[in-house]
Amino acid sequence: MEAGAPLDFCTGPHTPASRRSGALRRKPPARFPVLAVCLAALSVALGWVGYQQVTAQPTEPITFVVDEGLPYGITQESVEAAAEGVALGYQPFTMHVVERELEWEETNHHEIGDADLILSVGDDADDPDLPIPDSSRVAFAVEDDDVWRDAAQIRGTFVNNRTLGHGPSAVVGAALTASNLRFDDGVGSPVLWGSLAALPMFAAILAMFAWLRRRRIEHARYREFSEAQLRLARSVLELETVKARVDLTEAVLSEAEAEDASSSSGASASPAHTLQRDWALIRELSLDLAREEQALLRELDDAALRDFAADTLDLQHRTDAVSEAAEVHSGHAGSRSVLDRLALPLLHSIDDVLAHRSRFPAEAQELETHRARLLSIAQEVASDVGSAGLVANHREVLERWDSVEQDIRTIAARISRRVSKPKRSAGTADTIALNDAVEERASRRVSAATAGATDSFRQLRASLGLGHGSELGPLQATERALELLERLDDQPARVADVPTTKRGISWGTAAVLLPVLLGLAAGWVAVGQSDSNTAYGRTLTGDQPLAELRVYGDPARIPDLKDPLEGEPSNAQTLDLQYVRSRMQRSVEFSDTTALLPDRLELTVALLPIDEYAEYQPHPEYDERLWIDYWEMLEAQRKLKHDVAQQYPQVLDAETGEVARGQGILPIWLLPDGNYAIGYTLTGEISSGVDSRMGAYYFNATEPRVIGRDDFDIPVGDLIAYDLGDLGRAMEYNHQELSHVSPGALFWIVAVSVWTGAQTLILLGVAVAEAGRRRAGTVASRRQLASLRADLESLALGLDLSRLDMVAVLGLDSPTDGRAEQAEQRLYEMGLVTAWREVQALENLPRREQRGEAWQSRIRHVQHLVETLTTRDADVSRRADEMARVQRLS
Repeated sequence: MEAGAPLDFCTGPHTPASRRSGALRRKPPARFPVLAVCLAALSVALGWVGYQQVTAQPTEPITFVVDEGLPYGITQESVEAAAEGVALGYQPFTMHVVERELEWEETNHHEIGDADLILSVGDDADDPDLPIPDSSRVAFAVEDDDVWRDAAQIRGTFVNNRTLGHGPSAVVGAALTASNLRFDDGVGSPVLWGSLAALPMFAAILAMFAWLRRRRIEHARYREFSEAQLRLARSVLELETVKARVDLTEAVLSEAEAEDASSSSGASASPAHTLQRDWALIRELSLDLAREEQALLRELDDAALRDFAADTLDLQHRTDAVSEAAEVHSGHAGSRSVLDRLALPLLHSIDDVLAHRSRFPAEAQELETHRARLLSIAQEVASDVGSAGLVANHREVLERWDSVEQDIRTIAARISRRVSKPKRSAGTADTIALNDAVEERASRRVSAATAGATDSFRQLRASLGLGHGSELGPLQATERALELLERLDDQPARVADVPTTKRGISWGTAAVLLPVLLGLAAGWVAVGQSDSNTAYGRTLTGDQPLAELRVYGDPARIPDLKDPLEGEPSNAQTLDLQYVRSRMQRSVEFSDTTALLPDRLELTVALLPIDEYAEYQPHPEYDERLWIDYWEMLEAQRKLKHDVAQQYPQVLDAETGEVARGQGILPIWLLPDGNYAIGYTLTGEISSGVDSRMGAYYFNATEPRVIGRDDFDIPVGDLIAYDLGDLGRAMEYNHQELSHVSPGALFWIVAVSVWTGAQTLILLGVAVAEAGRRRAGTVASRRQLASLRADLESLALGLDLSRLDMVAVLGLDSPTDGRAEQAEQRLYEMGLVTAWREVQALENLPRREQRGEAWQSRIRHVQHLVETLTTRDADVSRRADEMARVQRLS
């Protein structure tokens, strides 16, 4: 292709229409939302299954086969009567009840016939197996590792119920315990099912969080790509316009050369040649970037996208620089704004250096002189825009401008050397850090002078021939001096701030480790508490007061208190329903480990002469206790139930001969010496389940404590209240079931669930905090924007006075005859207009775009510019007042 041939950049695959049909229609993948929905549905399903498992009630009946001639009133009919509505399990099974000792084949080879379980209710008269249940009296049809442990639990349940006075119900209680231990495959642990249901839900939240983050990143990538495409399209569309300006500039320079006899053709042709070369470079870059755009449309690679965005930004800067340089060389009206834009950030930097004039007065005076020269040139160009003289002398103007910049750079370098002289020579790393800081300061200075607008400062200077090779430019030189001044001022503080302690754990590390530690701790706690329903320590919930209190026997036989309190009832009078209720309620109020009864209970207090029911002996170890043989105690229970039922028939169940459900009998054994002992409460409650306490403490029945043989004087009503409190606690720990979950599985499920939940909460908390921080920053930025508008309005109202102070007052005594002051005032007004337009643009943005780091960055740039303008306005006012005061005095 020929060099001068026109290019059609508006056709082909890289046009805006093709871009809209390509990359801009691509969307982030939707597999994460689908996965999140599936996980949420799985969580709901697991929650439903878990709810069914946890709340499931046994419905399968238990079948009993009872041999004839068994003790304790155990018959086929009585067992079936006791089992009605109670003996239900999760799986049906058959229990065979016998009295004989089990054979070796039954206990070890599990040959027990058609039954699933065989229970022997017989006993060894010499060993009632109270402390350690005899596991050889239970056999199963299926063998596994837990046979002997489960057999001991089942036999122990039968013995506990026998201690409570049960016969047929003791068999039913043993069957209920066997149902939970051997015939329940369900997993009813709420912790397990809660963790299983929560785990996919947490994973769904994390998936949605990842999708939103991916979506945000994808939108940012395509937004960046779209902005780069627009920059490329703008540069491509402006190529012909820039070409026309370059050609026009070449023609104007040739005409000026012909009119100026002293000008040489080579000297005049150099700027035009530079512009033509720069335009050709822009054209080649545009073609290369158009090909890169096509590749990105096929696959949007991150690294390639970053390079493409940087290259399009560089292309835009080069295009603007060539266009503006052509304006300057041709002497068009744009020359003034171009040179003013070059001067403005440099003047702001010089003003900041002059704020430290007391440290280097000689250099400050020279710097002020060069500042005035730069402003004079800018004013000269502004006055001669469009004239033939400016076109003919453009080279001389730029040479003078470059000379002033060189002088400024020299003075700034001298200041830098003075500031850094006391320090030792810096190393390579320090030099690199200093250069990076200087470049960052210069970039911020240019952005602040243009209110954050895109600027082609470097490219424009190069196109105008104002580059200084590898040396620092004037702006970098003054910013270097400022950086060294600030480091010198901050040096003592920095030395004092050197940390003397070891570095702690970062927040990011803590955010990762904390959920892991919480998960592991929760797993261990869950395993330790997996059978917490079978251990004391949980909160009691009983809220039923004693329903009724009846007395069997003569209350007058209860001995009175040794030291009764005045106004208090006698010992016999405390055998009263309201008195017992009040004492139970008071115990609940003053103790966190006590509660009322969990179920309705009618209590019959039986005042019984012990000689008529059982033989007893003094306890061999404790003087305040009696000792009753276990078998004697069982016979005494049978006799007292029969006697109490003669007066209160509702106490016994007619079909089983046991204490009816909801009823209780508390025997008080009357001793010949006038004292008494509290016996063991017999209730219709069946002891069953794992580790039930009801009936487990047989010594409370066989070793009753004698009241009246020690120094304590406790009313019998209080003793009954205390006994009922213990009964209520035992009832709450009755009918307990194992969770049937592996400790290892429970540990990992709970640990992973808690870890995932904690990590999810941390991520959500960080997201909410970040959203709150961004919102707070947005609100603060809006307030800051309103404050900036107020400052600009104040500066605009004082614009006329500022002109008078700068031009009419300070310009009278100026070595440049007021030209520098006029240029400075014009630059001030240009900055004021720039800030005003930027504030209006920020206020007119849609509400949804008035947030984010980019928006806040633009506000910070405007604020820096407004602060600079405010400081300059105050300084001009001060200087004008001082000059006016001096003139009045003279």
